[in-house]
Amino acid sequence: MERRFKIFVYPDGDPNTYYHTPMSFSGKYASEGYFFKNIRESSRFLTNDPTKAHLFFIPISCHKMRRKGLSNENMTSTVQKYVESLIVKYPFWNRTLGADHFFVTCHDIGLKATVGVPHFVKKSIRVVCTPRDDDGYIPHKDCSLPQIIQPFALPAATFYPRNRTALGFWAGNINSRLRCQLVSAWQNDTQLDIQSNRINNATGKIPHLEKLNTAKFCICPGSSRVHGSRIALFLHHGCVPGKALFLSSGF
Repeated sequence: MERRFKIFVYPDGDPNTYYHTPMSFSGKYASEGYFFKNIRESSRFLTNDPTKAHLFFIPISCHKMRRKGLSNENMTSTVQKYVESLIVKYPFWNRTLGADHFFVTCHDIGLKATVGVPHFVKKSIRVVCTPRDDDGYIPHKDCSLPQIIQPFALPAATFYPRNRTALGFWAGNINSRLRCQLVSAWQNDTQLDIQSNRINNATGKIPHLEKLNTAKFCICPGSSRVHGSRIALFLHHGCVPGKALFLSSGF
């Protein structure tokens, strides 16, 4: 199957607006940019013959629309008009009502921008970096895209067990009931390093970043929004986000 598997990328849409080209290859939405770049430039699954395709990629970047200042309503309208133009021009959507079509978004607003297209949420495959139930994520058809931060603030760490004296580490805002319970239960545990301060992944040196090099496990609780880039950051520094430590509900 892998040898025969093919993806067709719809060629429609002006690359100078919101189509085909991502906003950037840096920051916490870099995964979306690299997906756009790799599928068009180096993917062995790409085909120019839609009759041979198993999946159809809709190359619209909601992150790019957001960065250009579109309102939520205008984003929804733009997505709707674009997809409807593909439905009219090509026969492939109507064969499955979009079940073999997919799009990629690392910005959670991209999920909300699809609600104007019938069957898009329920039928099409959504490849997202923020898989949450309240954003309409459907596990049996949607996919999670690992989120990365580019560039990393510091070089990757080497895993030396002797240097990792803390069993677990967490730092962040107390912006959910789960995080409040975490701090209340564990902040006085001498084996754990629990700090209720925000890790700023956006600019400059990240507070407590060096502590990622001294902990064996990094705790990944849920909040009002989950950004998987933190998981990539932990792995980059050799701090293991063990499965038992993914403390969240609805992700």
